[in-house]
Amino acid sequence: MSGSGLETRDQAEWFTQPVRGIARPWRDELARRLADVDALGRGERDVVLEAGHTALLRSLHAKLSRLFLIELHALRLTAGDVGTAGAGEPVTDKETWSAFIEQASDPGYLDRLAGRYPSLGRRIASVARLSVAATAAFATRLAADRSLLAPLLGRSPGELRAVGFGAGDSHRGGLTVSRVDLAGGSVMYKPRPSGIDVALGALLDELFADFPGAPAADERIRVPRTLAREGYGWAEFVPHRYCVDDAELAAFYRAVGHWLAVLRFTGGTDMHAENMIAAGPVPVIVDAETLFDAPAPFPPGDRGDAVDVAAAAIRRTVLRTGLLPVRGTGFALGGVDISGVGALPGQQPLIPNPVIADGGTAAARFQVDLVAMPATGNHPSPTPVLSTYWDRILTGFREMTAHLHRPGRDPYRLLQRFEGTQARRIRRPTQAYVDIGRMLWHPASLHDEAAAVERARDILRRNAEVLPGAPADRATLDSEIADLLAGDVPMFTFAVDATSVHDTVEDWRTADLALEEAVIQDALVGAYLNERSLPARVQAAARDPHARDRERRRRDLAAQMVRRLCDGAVRGADGTVTWISPVFTPAGWSIRVLPADLYTGQGGVALTLAEYLTEVRAGRADDIPGVAETFEGALRVLLGTEDRTPTPSAGAFSGAASQVWTWLALHRVLGEDSLLERAAERARLLTEGAELVENDIEVDLLNGAAGAIVPLLDLATATGQDRWLAAAAHIGRRLTGLAALDESGARWTTRLNPEGIGGFAHGATGIGWALARLALSDAGSVAERDGWRHLAQQAFAFQESLWRPGQGNWLDVRIGAEEDFFTSWCHGSAGIGIGMLDLHRRTGDPVHLDMAERAARACAAEGFGWSHTLCHGDLGLWEFLTSLGFGDPLDLDAEILTGLEQRGPVGGLAREAFSPSLMSGLAGVLHTLLRMHPAADLPNCLLLD
Repeated sequence: MSGSGLETRDQAEWFTQPVRGIARPWRDELARRLADVDALGRGERDVVLEAGHTALLRSLHAKLSRLFLIELHALRLTAGDVGTAGAGEPVTDKETWSAFIEQASDPGYLDRLAGRYPSLGRRIASVARLSVAATAAFATRLAADRSLLAPLLGRSPGELRAVGFGAGDSHRGGLTVSRVDLAGGSVMYKPRPSGIDVALGALLDELFADFPGAPAADERIRVPRTLAREGYGWAEFVPHRYCVDDAELAAFYRAVGHWLAVLRFTGGTDMHAENMIAAGPVPVIVDAETLFDAPAPFPPGDRGDAVDVAAAAIRRTVLRTGLLPVRGTGFALGGVDISGVGALPGQQPLIPNPVIADGGTAAARFQVDLVAMPATGNHPSPTPVLSTYWDRILTGFREMTAHLHRPGRDPYRLLQRFEGTQARRIRRPTQAYVDIGRMLWHPASLHDEAAAVERARDILRRNAEVLPGAPADRATLDSEIADLLAGDVPMFTFAVDATSVHDTVEDWRTADLALEEAVIQDALVGAYLNERSLPARVQAAARDPHARDRERRRRDLAAQMVRRLCDGAVRGADGTVTWISPVFTPAGWSIRVLPADLYTGQGGVALTLAEYLTEVRAGRADDIPGVAETFEGALRVLLGTEDRTPTPSAGAFSGAASQVWTWLALHRVLGEDSLLERAAERARLLTEGAELVENDIEVDLLNGAAGAIVPLLDLATATGQDRWLAAAAHIGRRLTGLAALDESGARWTTRLNPEGIGGFAHGATGIGWALARLALSDAGSVAERDGWRHLAQQAFAFQESLWRPGQGNWLDVRIGAEEDFFTSWCHGSAGIGIGMLDLHRRTGDPVHLDMAERAARACAAEGFGWSHTLCHGDLGLWEFLTSLGFGDPLDLDAEILTGLEQRGPVGGLAREAFSPSLMSGLAGVLHTLLRMHPAADLPNCLLLD
């Protein structure tokens, strides 16, 4: 790879020569073991020998590369001290490399390292011994079972042609799932009990025997045909095939819904992308060992009982099957979706991958590159458009769930066939084991194994404190570490018994099906990182909009919305209140208990409830029982969440600044001094030197440090304390240093948009607006304020460089475009117009007014009928056009009122799924209806006003 110090060769080749020397005695041992398997021909034994030897080489290379690099650098330092090679010639990096490879390939090399790495020889021997034993066992089993494999192949197996060890993690002494290629076809070798796969296949056969409108036999869900042997099994190899047309695609996603229902019934988990193969219209689960899993109870938290109840409810849903999109939160897999139906191409962040840079020279070293997630065979199309078939998935789930609930059907009898089979329980994430295993093979750990083991034990113990179900007892921890020292991923299994069946059935019987369906709908949004990748929006403007009886309709709709908001809440026995919803995070959308933020979080919902109560007291809204109690419970959860969970960013809508603004807005609405004190308390997260500001990589208004400027200025005004002006000025200086300037103006590169974009929420206009507001304050020096004003003008110049007169709108330059021109608040003309209108009112600058008026014309030209959201729908348009006085205000009200009456509240990315949020859901609808009254004096969240 040019420019990176990497060549295109496989990094595993760099230390192949010394690794081969280390593995040679074990190759000889494997050859001796295989010679005893008489039922395999000589050529077949050679195939197994090469496959086993190759697997061992790869395993040892991965484990020893860091040690080789350390020793290489030690030799390099020695060569540097000597200064010459031979007759006065300097020692080159390549010569040092060659000298090291020669030394490391010497048969006595490991013995010479024993003083520095006392456990090295023993550890290598353990890994190699297990690898040899696992390979020899495979050969013995193939020889014994070959004649039994014909039903899996549909023909005589014939001669062994190839075998690939390592198709999955290594468990229990180097055992891995392996593909076996025979003359008569391919099978999969599974070195684990396979009775559970056979039982699941039998269950599916029975369910589809009387399934109403059953799909054709070759289009229904299935598992591979399996031959179960004592302690292991052989399974049919299922080749991946793309669907040939829309009919097959529709059948595939309906079948995914069937799988969701069956897995919910059987307590299935861990059905990630590698465990499902798309065989045309049939999603085939190829590894079904993780059934009858009981979600481990979380210990009670300290955010309120409602949070515990909501979290427990989520853990019981189909979300735990692993089929639905869920994005990782750890370092290595942060934002990655590995789900069975997700993991969409183009919707995955790059992941860190350790590679050897400058291999072949003495400068060789490990470095972490960002690489794309490898493709798997779970997709039915090379360019899957999951969002097109959301409804088919939900339909399949509903019809199979109804089939399982048919009168007279005995769920216990259906599941009794699994009794006596062996199932697996995932007690820790595999990635955690991978990271700890890598640490245990680090040269420092090989130097002092006892210290490394204690460190690993401590990590596992602390992991168990935050991960329910993870073991914490000393004996189990030591067993896990023993597996990791030998290169295996620990595995926990149990025998399915009558109790397992009973608990699984009762969990299924008491499921909240409405919540299950909502989670399916909500979770599918999480497959997409960028809303521009969603299908084209469908405009459905109100039919014959009118403003007759406007006030009664406004009040009635507001009452409906607040009832729905209260009815959708999760309530705790202690009076606390929260919600389950799609939540927008820096890693993408995910289903969870609401966080603290303003955008999709608890803060925005609590503020809206406070606004409703205020309007009731003013006589502008109907008194609805339970709203006050819901608000009080929600406020308690908001406090607990802010105090006890990490704040993810500095942003005005997702982070610490959103918390500051929420409490300022609550103070304005309710007038209580304690609320202002709380705003100041949260603002400490934004002062100079604070991690959220100094380490901010988002920069923008919604997620980044730019979003903190206006809330800090407002806090300074409310409290009269200059310290908040100083904090805002520090952010202004940081934004100045991060600006990218060219002939088009100023823009800022961010993690989400590294190219730099326009727009209000994430782009140059929003950042420029914040800087312009900073320049109008008393923050900083006169010279600094002049600089911020000039930089803001350059940001607006960049936005203007995107103006396209022929379209009458600004170009959206985000990568992955489905549309080029938006009218939304977040990325379109409504947000640009709102910011420019605010600055015109503060400065009188006609340039700002001109931009606002052009934005209004763009919004009016596209019109209403998209969604009822503040961020990217009709409510944002209403807010802007009403503020500008563009058009008849009664006509604008009529669009919103009639649209809500005819369509109900329609969400944005989550479509019809319930979302309580302010910026993309129901709270935003209620907030707008309350602001619609002429006498209402409520905060404007779109402008942080």
